[in-house]
Amino acid sequence: MKRVSGLTAALFLTATVAAQADTLPPGPGRDMVAKACAQCHSADVVSAQRKTRADWADTVNQMVASGAQVSDADFDKVVSYLAVSFPAK
Repeated sequence: MKRVSGLTAALFLTATVAAQADTLPPGPGRDMVAKACAQCHSADVVSAQRKTRADWADTVNQMVASGAQVSDADFDKVVSYLAVSFPAK
């Protein structure tokens, strides 16, 4: 039964990530952001914020410390996407 539950959870997460990505502006890194953020909150939480690149880097570091799955190789791509898509006003 655990196998079915794990498969169900994986399918749900995949659907959630796809739905999250559709609500974010297009651009390199969008799918990575959707995947990393969808585990804990909606894309609306991300898109409501406006930050500098340095502030986005701090936020991503905090989220990684809280369990967000962003590899070292993808960190700059995620931060760049956020800084371009949701810049400080």
